[in-house]
Amino acid sequence: MKISELVNRTGVPKQTIHYYIRAGLLPKPEKTGSNSADYDKSYVERIHLIKELQNDFFFPLPTIKKVLWEHRSASKQAMLKLRMEFFRPMEHYLGTGVMGDEAFLQATGLAARWLPQLKDWGLISSKIENGENVYSQDDVSIAKVMVTMAKSGINRKSNFHPEITMPMLAKQFYGIARILIDDFQQATIDTKTGDKQELAMRGHEVMGVLFYHLYRKFAREYIQETSSNGK
Repeated sequence: MKISELVNRTGVPKQTIHYYIRAGLLPKPEKTGSNSADYDKSYVERIHLIKELQNDFFFPLPTIKKVLWEHRSASKQAMLKLRMEFFRPMEHYLGTGVMGDEAFLQATGLAARWLPQLKDWGLISSKIENGENVYSQDDVSIAKVMVTMAKSGINRKSNFHPEITMPMLAKQFYGIARILIDDFQQATIDTKTGDKQELAMRGHEVMGVLFYHLYRKFAREYIQETSSNGK
């Protein structure tokens, strides 16, 4: 595409795009003439990424350049998008979910054939309202993570078998969640309803962060252990 089309598709002025190229944030395009060049679709994705890092994370351009360099492969860019989308400070304002299977597929990028599979594994579920399936924002996020996993190379081609791992994971997490909720309800049995609800909301957020870091900690320790044992 010409630079005029790139400007239209990204909303970024031509002068800014040229500056990104000079600063090393964008690669030099393929020259098609003395005063013309060709930009492929990767430029659109990269410019959008630069703007997100600026607007959502307030990163300066030197930091953005470093991030882009470290995530230059397609699989690493997919993981970067995952971190940006699901771990930004304002994540809880993302939405309240979607109504209808088609809307869910569009919002998540999930292929239609995988929707019943994720339900069967217990990863997502839906409620019926006015004859349509209604999905929570957590269901949307889980499906988007599954799509990102496949794009980042964690799929059957790399000998990852989600049909084995995911149902087991869903079952175990469901059991953990039930234990924690039952324990919380027992501990707050004498707490006023309003205070109990507020405390519960704070607890959900804290436990979500705790689970994330527990996985990172235990995974790192297990990898180190198995590596030292020669497994």
